[in-house]
Formats: sequence, C-alpha cells, structure tokens
Amino acid sequence: MKKKIQWKCRLLILAAMVSVTACKKGEKTAIKSESQQNLENSSKRLLTSMATSNGELIAYKASKHEISAGFYRVQGPCYGPGLNGSDFSAVPDSLDVLILFCFSDSSPIASKTAQWITNLHAKGTKVLVTGNLDLINGASHNQAGYQATAKSIMDNLINKYGFDGYDIDVESNPTGTQLQDMVGVYTALSAYLGPKSGTGKLLTFDTNQDGNNNMFRQVYALVSYVWLQAYGRSVTTLQSTWNTFSPYISADKFIPGFSYYEENGYPSNVWYDVNYPVNGTGRAFDFAKWEPTGNKKGGVFGYAIDRDASLTSATDNKLYVPSYVVTNKLIQTMNPPVSGTTDIISGSSYEMITAANNTSVLDVPGSATADGTKVNLWIANNPLSNNQKWRFTSVGSGYYKIQPLNAITKALDVESSGTADGTKVQIYTDNGTNAQKWLVKNVGNGYYTLSPANAPSSCLDVPGGKTTNGTVLQIYTANSTASQKFKLLKL
Repeated sequence: MKKKIQWKCRLLILAAMVSVTACKKGEKTAIKSESQQNLENSSKRLLTSMATSNGELIAYKASKHEISAGFYRVQGPCYGPGLNGSDFSAVPDSLDVLILFCFSDSSPIASKTAQWITNLHAKGTKVLVTGNLDLINGASHNQAGYQATAKSIMDNLINKYGFDGYDIDVESNPTGTQLQDMVGVYTALSAYLGPKSGTGKLLTFDTNQDGNNNMFRQVYALVSYVWLQAYGRSVTTLQSTWNTFSPYISADKFIPGFSYYEENGYPSNVWYDVNYPVNGTGRAFDFAKWEPTGNKKGGVFGYAIDRDASLTSATDNKLYVPSYVVTNKLIQTMNPPVSGTTDIISGSSYEMITAANNTSVLDVPGSATADGTKVNLWIANNPLSNNQKWRFTSVGSGYYKIQPLNAITKALDVESSGTADGTKVQIYTDNGTNAQKWLVKNVGNGYYTLSPANAPSSCLDVPGGKTTNGTVLQIYTANSTASQKFKLLKL
C-alpha cells in the first residue's frame, strides 16, 4: 500500500517550484567476454545482487528480459531514516529500474542523491522519481502553462539530480479541468522523457486503475511502462486487467506490482503479498511467474523495496537493513538460466543453496579458516555471513575455483584429492590443483551441479539428502538427484 500522505505533501510545496513529493493514496483496489556474450544471447540469466563487472550488468540490462523494478521510500517529508541511511544505491546490482518515492529537495539525503544515482548508472540501473502533474505557481491552464511546468520539473528535479525519468501516480479517473491539466503536463513532459522523446529517459504511468482510465486513454502512446498496483490482488485478476490495457500498449510495457509490508501498517495497511520466511511462494512469486495469454509481461515491481528483508512474519514491524532476498529470488524466477549454459560471473560471490531442501546453504563451520575444515550444510544466517558466501573465479574450460569469503586464501577442496564415493569436502589453502577446480554445469530450473576435476564423474553431494545443520558435504558418483543440485544465488 502506498500510504495516505497527500496532506503532508501539499504542506511542502514551495512557491515558484514544482512539488516533487509523490502522493499515493493506496486504496485497496481491484554480462566482449565469453560471459558477456552469453548475456547478450539470452535474457535468461542468473543475475542478482553484487557483481564485479559493470560491463556485464549493462549488457544484461540491454538484453531482452523481464525487468525488475522497485519503489524505494526515501527519508524525507513522508518517511523517517532507514537503518542504512536510506542509501538506495545498495539495491541489487541486477535491479533494472529504481523509483524514489516521496523525494524532495528538503530530504536529508538530497545532497547524496546525485552521487548515489551516478553509482547506479555505472551498473546500468535507471533511477526514476515519483511526482505529480500539478501546475507550478502562476502557470495558466493552457499549453504555455503546461510547457512551463514540464520545464520546471526537468530543471529543478530530473536534470538537477540526474534522474532517468519521471513516474506519475494516477489513482483516480480524472475529468474536466483536472484531466486537461494532467494530460497537458504529461504531454509536455513527453518532449523530454518517454518513447517519443528520443532521449532514452522514461515517462511512466503508475496506477491502481485499469486501461479505461480517462488520462491513460489520452497519453498511452507517451508511456514507457505501466506500473500496475496489484497489491493484495489474486494473480487470477491480472489477465482481465491486462485485457483493458492490451489495445493500447504492448505486453512488455505492462508491469504488475506487489507491496512489501510497511512497518506499523497492520491492520489497515497490509496486503500479505510476500510469505515469510521467504521460500519462493506467495503473491509476489505468483506475479513473477504469470504471463499474459500469448505474450510476455514486462516484468514485476515491488513497492517499499526498502522493506525487502527477512521479516519474521507478514506483519513484522521491526526495521531491518534491506537484504533484498525477495528481489533477488524474483529476478531468478522471471529470468532463469538456460539449461546447459554457463552464466556464472567470474569474480562474483554466490550463496550455494542445496536442492535437497532449498533452504540450507554451504557453510564453513564457526567461520573457521584452518586447512582441513570440513564444509557442511547450515541454515542461512540473516544477514548472510561471510562463511556462507563463496567467490567463483574462472580457471578456464568451465571450471571454477570456489573460495569462502571468510577465508579468501582457501578454496573448496576434495580431501587428499580423493576420488572414492564419500570423500569429504573441505577448505584448504589455494594450490591450483584439480581437487580445487570445479566444473559448474547448469542443469535447468535454476539448479547447478559441481564436479571436481580430480574426479570428473563425481559431484558435490549432500550425503543421503540429509539437511540437518552440520551435515558434512562429500563427493559421490553423479546421479542427478536433488542431493547433487544447488542453486547459486549471486550476492
């Protein structure tokens, strides 16, 4: 839900300056390297939060894929500071579009905003700001007034901070003078932003309405994306809503969205769109999997992405530093890797999740750093600790060296270079032997197998599929079971 904050916003409008604080009513209504080439050839990539190659990210975002977007509630007139200082530049590297919600010149983060946007631009992420279409003071209800207002928005907001576009929230069906003014300003903005401008900047339509909205029917050709606020709605309603937009826009411009739980929202401001603990189920994941009949949607967005963390329940009011666990999983869900391709980004770090229960991860017990420490399974820590993060570095021919971040001079190693079934897996000082080279093979549906070069017919294996904390990993003859499949969640 986008909070009822209009009255706060209007108190902050300054004379001779466009108001840039967005107001949402929120009523409940209906990676040329080998890996870079892989990215350009297919949109189905396992790319989530942190990458070391910005070129890889930019290539990914230029490829055809379903986008991930998020509305970030920034510190300012509507919201207090986040635990991370509202540093929106820390969003996942593979997020395509970030929209700042309720931002204004008066925000405590305003002085940092341009630099944070620049940081995101280096990764190919576009940053928009939500605003309104109110005429500036003294503007008349005609083309001159609309152009003056559009120029003020561009000069005092978009160009000043380096935003990549403007998002308009439309949560009513305007008529009369209001409709005329909104269409007039939106049309004037289209000279600078949107598909008709030729600038590459975005002009979006953010709404809980359908395609019969009076304003949309007049400006649809100027719209880059429609963000549909489908908070709390069943996935079964999306097709009928899409049908009302389909005569006007292509499916790749249609982006349904869900909402994270906003702190202290219960009982009136809660949608139950995300299940906790996060397990890949719930309305957000239903939206990610949904496609309009005969088409592909543009992607999915999440509102209040700053609340994307491992909440203990759907109504957990505690403030958390966002970990973007849901966003990362949704990106994987919409754009799973193609079976047989290798899309691991060399130099990047991954969480390794066993398919045996899709929850437990590879772990160096007690964050130990000694040679011979056996690698086991453990429930993922929150936040994820360095002994559960693994850096993958290509050593050629599809093989990778895999190192725990808590002991970066060590590597995942087959004990004594053994080849027998049941040989334990450990960490050991990086030595470049075949016992530390792992062939990573995509076996489809987001899963991978890992085979050591010293025993190529074997795979990294969870003994007997046992997933209790402390289960020590081994190698075992390849058998295609869940015990030998792992999800690699990029960090």
